[in-house]
Amino acid sequence: MKKEINPDLYRSTYKYYVKYRPDIAEEVIDIIIKHFDIKSTDRILDIGCGTGKVALAMDNACAEISCLDPDPKMLAWTKKITKGSKAKVTCFNGSDKDLERLKNDLGVFKIATICRAFHWMDQEQTLKDLNDLIDENGGVAIFSDNGFWSEPEAWKQTIKTITQKYLCEKKNNGEDRFKNPERLWTDIVAHSAFKFVETCEVKIIRNWNVESIIGCVFSYSSSAPYFFDKQINKFKKELKSALLSINPKGEFQETATWTIVLASKKPLS
Repeated sequence: MKKEINPDLYRSTYKYYVKYRPDIAEEVIDIIIKHFDIKSTDRILDIGCGTGKVALAMDNACAEISCLDPDPKMLAWTKKITKGSKAKVTCFNGSDKDLERLKNDLGVFKIATICRAFHWMDQEQTLKDLNDLIDENGGVAIFSDNGFWSEPEAWKQTIKTITQKYLCEKKNNGEDRFKNPERLWTDIVAHSAFKFVETCEVKIIRNWNVESIIGCVFSYSSSAPYFFDKQINKFKKELKSALLSINPKGEFQETATWTIVLASKKPLS
């Protein structure tokens, strides 16, 4: 059964998503480019593009990037931030469930990228639909980084605890940000047309301050500003106070991990 995504899922998060959600690490993009031998003449399909961070990161690597997202406001941001891109950026309003419907408009690509979005999708069907959209020498790159919700550092646990406290009674569109997936992505992908699977991890150092932490919290659909309603200022004040009690300078550092699943239809030399 395909998941139905609430079109208002990210309402009130857009400006936070653009400004505070971490960009995609250059090392991650380099791995994808080298693995699939992406050239300046190739086309890339980015599914669940959000505000266009993949398109921005891939700009110098390919000829064209088609960006697909079910949220028109996300696509508006994609168009805005990629306005000066060297690659041709085309936006399509739709989700994974629209791949079959849009395939004639989309065409064929070297690869499809799915960044921070695979958990929203009907994963088996998405991979099935992508079979007709990806060149025989291409594949899919599925990648995501760890967020605030799963790490052991004291300051991250503080973020999680206080956020949960304010949102504990919210249904939040059925999403449980704190729950691990039931199946490994590698297992799902290995049973698709893209059965030649490699995985890798990239660790990077990120620096945060109180402002960027609060902004990033508000960039998630699970903790969008509208969920806090009239308590939003109280939440910000409490979280700021708690973080400053851990480090009075309000500065925090993390080792973030990107997990990358690289899958192709045939072995790549």
